Amino acid sequence: MILPRLDRYLMREALLGMLAVSAVLWLVMMANVGMQLVGSIVQGSLPAPILLALLWANSVKLLMFILPIGGFLGLLFALGRLYRDHEIPVLLACGASPWRLQHPITLIVLFWSLLIGGLSLHVWPAAQSARDNLLQQAMSASVFDRLPVGRFLVADKGRVTVYAARVSDDGMTLEDVFVHTRLTDAEGVERAARARFVEDAEGYRQLVLEDGQRYDGVIGQGDWRVLRYAEHRIDLGLEKRDPQTASRKHSAMPLQALLQDTTPQAHAELAKRVAQPLSAFLLGLLALPLARAAPRQGRYARLGAGVLIYVVYFNLITLASKAIEDERIPMLLGMLAPHGLMLALVLVLYWRQGAFVRVQRKDAPPQVDTPTVVTSHAA
Repeated sequence: MILPRLDRYLMREALLGMLAVSAVLWLVMMANVGMQLVGSIVQGSLPAPILLALLWANSVKLLMFILPIGGFLGLLFALGRLYRDHEIPVLLACGASPWRLQHPITLIVLFWSLLIGGLSLHVWPAAQSARDNLLQQAMSASVFDRLPVGRFLVADKGRVTVYAARVSDDGMTLEDVFVHTRLTDAEGVERAARARFVEDAEGYRQLVLEDGQRYDGVIGQGDWRVLRYAEHRIDLGLEKRDPQTASRKHSAMPLQALLQDTTPQAHAELAKRVAQPLSAFLLGLLALPLARAAPRQGRYARLGAGVLIYVVYFNLITLASKAIEDERIPMLLGMLAPHGLMLALVLVLYWRQGAFVRVQRKDAPPQVDTPTVVTSHAA
């Protein structure tokens, strides 16, 4: 099937705008995420080998949220340029209705929404599960494997700080170890000649200090207690990795398992996933009437209104998902209410621009040949 030239032209302009804006937003967000991950690796809280895997998982998550707003803004830019260059006004003046112009835009938006739906319903859960497994494995792995000798390691959400000056020749024992422990109402500082990491029967990782001293007290007060010990164990808050933990999270559950789950949390997660392709489709339909600008208005005259509508729409989706999770509203109502309001706004804008007004063409009256009168003058 060969599309008309007008459809191909509008589809090309729309797709280029959507891809350009989405790519810019994705690169900016990925740069920010990459800097955060590299900072975590430098600080020692994450191992370097999982950097690429985490970047891939986060890229899928960012795509799922960027593609709807990127496609919407890209359409606004592309259609705004067509209005500014008087291409769409000329098409409308030549008899093309807003619905005629919306036909190729709808095809592109439908393809865009199906892509987002595949990411949201199938690809993202698998990526989320892999990401959670990697993070859990990194956090519960042997601290010794990722402890940078000569740097500080912060464990258990800042409760324990460990510093090792060097490692033994066998590579299994840390030497000249400093540990700072933050308690509820006191501070603990200790220094040991040696330290090693062990795992108890329940799977908890512990730091075993040997031949050391511990100082307990409150900073600024002189009543410190000094303890000498041959061995002291400190729990670093790192549990043994459980591969089933990540798969139990609703955000990482496959679609089939999520549909079989009847908990409010599963319903809220399903509403979030379905909202991604639906929002992309409705925002795409909104772009054409919203991009219409007066002759003296600039190319980006409606950009602020578009961003405001997206923010309100996104917040409504979030509030509806939260209400479903709290069992304040039924799942079906929370899933459809925000999108119903957006669809009503789209129809109102089309109605205001005359999309539902049927133009009746009247045939021109028949032309009557007028006889030519020739007047002759006598010589």
